[in-house]
Amino acid sequence: MAARIDPQGRAYKGSQLQTQIYVNRRVAELRTALAHALPSLPADARIKWVSPLEVQGFVEYHDGAFLRALGLEAHIPALGEFWPAGGPRWDALATVETNGQRPGVLLAEGKSYPEELFGDGCGATEPARTQIAAAVQRTQGWLGVAEDPGRWLGRLYQTGNRLAHLYWLREVVGVWAWLVHLLFTDDPHGPTSREQWIEAIEAANEELGLSGAVTPHAGHVLLDARGRGELVEGFGQ
Repeated sequence: MAARIDPQGRAYKGSQLQTQIYVNRRVAELRTALAHALPSLPADARIKWVSPLEVQGFVEYHDGAFLRALGLEAHIPALGEFWPAGGPRWDALATVETNGQRPGVLLAEGKSYPEELFGDGCGATEPARTQIAAAVQRTQGWLGVAEDPGRWLGRLYQTGNRLAHLYWLREVVGVWAWLVHLLFTDDPHGPTSREQWIEAIEAANEELGLSGAVTPHAGHVLLDARGRGELVEGFGQ
């Protein structure tokens, strides 16, 4: 199997590469896009990315490590009570600072084509599966949609578990948090137009029971895919 990353941790293609480019080379452009996608993000928010950073070998974090990266290690025990080990591996993470307001965090997930939204579903066994289902049900209640955990444990489980972590941060431990999907258009790895992404988002929301629902503090950003040369040769800074 071909390697996904080079010795420096730089991805060769796909959403992993595009996320690395935007976090490390196109920060201002990404910040502008986030401001439009997340209306509840304060206008004076200062976003500082903590992963995947070039100076750290583009490492990604999950479980307690993602909280440590965000300076939230005090909440690691609470995360274990809410979600079992083996939780989401975050494509990108950032802290959010504002003038005169409490700090927050931003969770991001990158996708280059709609099929990346889908997976094999939740593969957890008991008792972890029951714990996950309970967390998902609480999240659905928070969003005001039908409390049907099984609906989120299928092929769109990845979206469901990300929303659950947004709920946990905001409502359980009281951390200001936002969630965004970075959707890359016209990536050679899986060319997808803006129109196709919009259709895919609508279909996914319908399958999750989220059609017409307000998903607070979560959104989608459409970004043009860039060439790997920007990352390797330092273009776009």
